[in-house]
Amino acid sequence: MDRRTLLAMVLFLVLFLVWSKVMDRYRPAPLPAATAAESVVTDPTGAVTADPGAGIAPAAADTSAVAVLASATGTFAAPGDGVYEVGNDLFTLRIAEAGGAIVGCKLRDYRNGEGGPVELVPPSGALDEAPAGDVLVHETGELDLTDAPFLPVGEAGFTLGAGAAPRELVLEATGAGGLLVRKIYTLRPGTYVVDMRYELPSGGPMLRGARFAWRRGIAVTEHETKVMMQHGSFRAFVQVGEEFHAVSQDNLVKGKGEESFRGSVRFAGVQNKYFSILGFLPDNGGAAVDGRVRLGGDRETGHQSWDFEVPARPGAGGASAAMSLYFGPNDYRRLRALGHDLEKIVNLGWKWIQPISELVLRLMNWLHGFIPNYGWVIVIISILSKLVFWPLTAKGTKAMKKMQDSQARLKPKLDALKKKHSGDPQRYNQEMMKLYKEEGVNPLAGMSGCMPMLVQMPVFIALYQVLYNMVDLRMTPWLGWIKDLSQPDALFVLPFSLPLLGNLFNLLPLLMAAVTWWQTKLTPTGGAGGQMAAMNTIMPVMMLFFLYNMPSGLVIYWTINTAVTALQTWRIHKSAPASGGAPA
Repeated sequence: MDRRTLLAMVLFLVLFLVWSKVMDRYRPAPLPAATAAESVVTDPTGAVTADPGAGIAPAAADTSAVAVLASATGTFAAPGDGVYEVGNDLFTLRIAEAGGAIVGCKLRDYRNGEGGPVELVPPSGALDEAPAGDVLVHETGELDLTDAPFLPVGEAGFTLGAGAAPRELVLEATGAGGLLVRKIYTLRPGTYVVDMRYELPSGGPMLRGARFAWRRGIAVTEHETKVMMQHGSFRAFVQVGEEFHAVSQDNLVKGKGEESFRGSVRFAGVQNKYFSILGFLPDNGGAAVDGRVRLGGDRETGHQSWDFEVPARPGAGGASAAMSLYFGPNDYRRLRALGHDLEKIVNLGWKWIQPISELVLRLMNWLHGFIPNYGWVIVIISILSKLVFWPLTAKGTKAMKKMQDSQARLKPKLDALKKKHSGDPQRYNQEMMKLYKEEGVNPLAGMSGCMPMLVQMPVFIALYQVLYNMVDLRMTPWLGWIKDLSQPDALFVLPFSLPLLGNLFNLLPLLMAAVTWWQTKLTPTGGAGGQMAAMNTIMPVMMLFFLYNMPSGLVIYWTINTAVTALQTWRIHKSAPASGGAPA
């Protein structure tokens, strides 16, 4: 094995290790952690700058302001343990009397591992601190509504069927001093959005704004997903101007998960791999507001949070502060239809990959309109992607074959030069290049055979992002034992764990490795000592380790792609005339 082959093998191994690390734990890099006295400001041009002292104040109000407010309105009585249920054809919300806070959300169309509806709000643990609630800001100070007893006005529960008219759940809390706070939830059928607003009736203090808080995090919905996939997919996020920022749950556990932002805020939320809980302004136009957002959470429980501070808006019955909440899947089409750039929460990879990922996603959704099974959609995408790159692959394969034939033909002369100048490598290289020139051989021509792989890498990365994060593949079967395209195709659990592979016996990656081995056997190794033989041996093993625990949908793509490549290689080498060969 010569130095070039050895170097190529080392580079492939390094690429495999780095690629595995990046893709297993991929997440957009968060901004450097902001200090308590620093936030991010977006000016009218969209530029982000540091703003000392602009961080969102904690939920506890200023002492003097609280004193003034308490003397004017009194305090709230202790809340009971009542819970109200409202819903539509897509989800059911559970709303607690204390603070009128949402404490549960079950999605009707998505199932968990036990067959029940997915629950997005994590249950409160025995040792968890009670999450802080919303805060109203008005002319006399601030009012923390965490423990306010919100009681229903009228019916306390309802469920909207498809096509029903919008409906409101009206809750009221009255302070000892007579202050009335009204909290109104508005539900509509066919959407995962619920509108929420606060009102202070006329005659009371003038409402200035509100600090909406979500401190409950988001539940683990994929109980069979590996830990590395869970933590890599949990994050809090915010859109400020044109900039999307995310803070991973890993950073929160490490004590680096708090960020403050100020400027033209569009939305904020938390998400896991397939679902999100987020808030945005219900203005029906996608316009942002000059506000402040803090991303944080509980380091002990890992529950991430967001606080969204917005101004009040005047109305006929007095000022109100409103927020629209989304409890649902990370569905690109559905989020895009809502506006506000909400589709940016779908993880489509790095910025330069996102346009390709979006194109792949749209093509898959379009094909699914004709083909009801996403497994066959992936097969068609695999074949189409190969057909698009067919001319480039054919050109590269022919160039590689020509170079290998030339190497085989010139091997005796190259061996003689190597023996003659064994003590002078520089002279050997000079004579070798002279020989190449005399024989009309371009030593770099064989490198063009690598171009198809390099060109296809962005497409592969985009497909990885789409197939890894696409909620439509969740619990979607294909054929036989493949019951979930978003998970490895485990046939059974091994009684032991293998290094780098785990304890699941996944059949598809083994089939993929066999197809890769077949493809390498169809590629001639040339006569120069079989330089490609070692690479052809190690490639199937590398791909097996790389794709073993990947979603089965992604392995299907790579297996089909490799099989078509093997057929193309076989056809080219069978039809191409020989340009030389190794002497007898």
